[in-house]
Amino acid sequence: MRKNNDNLVIILLAGGVGNRLNKHTSKQLMYYHNETILEKSIIRFQKYLKDVPIQVVSNKRDLKKVKKIIKKHNILLPVFGGKERHESVYNALVEIENFNPKYVLIHDTARPLVSSDVIKKLLEYCDKDITCVVPTLNLTDSIRTVSKKLIKEVVNRQDKVLVQTPQLCDYKLLFNAHKKSKRVYEDESSLFLSNKMKVIAIEGDPLTLKITYRKDLKLLEPHLCDNNVKYITKIGNGFDIHRFDIKKSTEKNFINLGGIKINNINPLIGHSDADVLLHAITDSILGIINKGDIGKLFPPSENKWKNADSSIFLKHASVMLKKEKGKINNIDAIIICEKPKILNYSQKIVENIGRILDVNPQRISIKGKTSEGIGFIGRQEGIAAMAITSAQIPEIILDD
Repeated sequence: MRKNNDNLVIILLAGGVGNRLNKHTSKQLMYYHNETILEKSIIRFQKYLKDVPIQVVSNKRDLKKVKKIIKKHNILLPVFGGKERHESVYNALVEIENFNPKYVLIHDTARPLVSSDVIKKLLEYCDKDITCVVPTLNLTDSIRTVSKKLIKEVVNRQDKVLVQTPQLCDYKLLFNAHKKSKRVYEDESSLFLSNKMKVIAIEGDPLTLKITYRKDLKLLEPHLCDNNVKYITKIGNGFDIHRFDIKKSTEKNFINLGGIKINNINPLIGHSDADVLLHAITDSILGIINKGDIGKLFPPSENKWKNADSSIFLKHASVMLKKEKGKINNIDAIIICEKPKILNYSQKIVENIGRILDVNPQRISIKGKTSEGIGFIGRQEGIAAMAITSAQIPEIILDD
């Protein structure tokens, strides 16, 4: 949109906990199609404003999760917010002081659907001498005052608007106004107006609705889930089996299972690290996108895959799925063995696979079964794994 963004820094406010939503998860960390509300804001700003620094403000409770998101999208480390919004803004202004920006673009991440048109209109003022520019919406409903469920009086809606974010502000003027202020302000425009400074209004976007109550989520959900694309559900199956090297002692030996190292067990025989679970899940993902199997992409005839970490294979399959715009719904896997006892490791395995795939671990199920002493596995000669992966993927319509 704008070639020179050297004088601009974006501040994303993600410090709220969403008490009015009555949810255990902060609203900015709620998932929609494998992306949090916070990520949707980051992705939109990175798309519309490339190479502009983004400073996220977080609360302490969510810091670990926010850091993970920030690392994924390669933006600035987060700063802690305050009890009130204006305190969070001030902390961010202090944090970005070394950038010495001319302007800051401050946005509430509880408004995940900021539009390119609004950003474009705001940026037009970056070449002008302004204090603050805010997107607004005209009122269409009538206004009344109410007390104890009784309407008291009519309020004239003429010349009244609803104020949204992002708000474009002169960095130094905003910084100095915060330093001098001892009051609580709803947003940047109210702070400037209290200091009798000029605030410019531009046309906002009705879809840039702020998520405050559960009803707001219902209104935005179709847009958050990108329902303009028709998705279908596809399911892929995966299976793998490996023998134990019974010639080797269990002491000082180990296996890799779901990317987790399990000690004091005979190693599994394989060209790579013989991780049966990751191999099965990899094949199940490849099945969804019709890309063959793990042996086709990583043939055992190639020495470069000798003793390779199987997470490489799983990550590659995940990238291929994402290129097809596929999004994992869930993974259900069964490990069949007499040893080790899967229950002792299942949670660590789930978390590790979630990390590799960048998928919410709650979408992953890992179960262990024995073969009741029957056959190859019952004789403790090896381990098998079966996996089913379900994913949403855009429907491909073939021409007749």
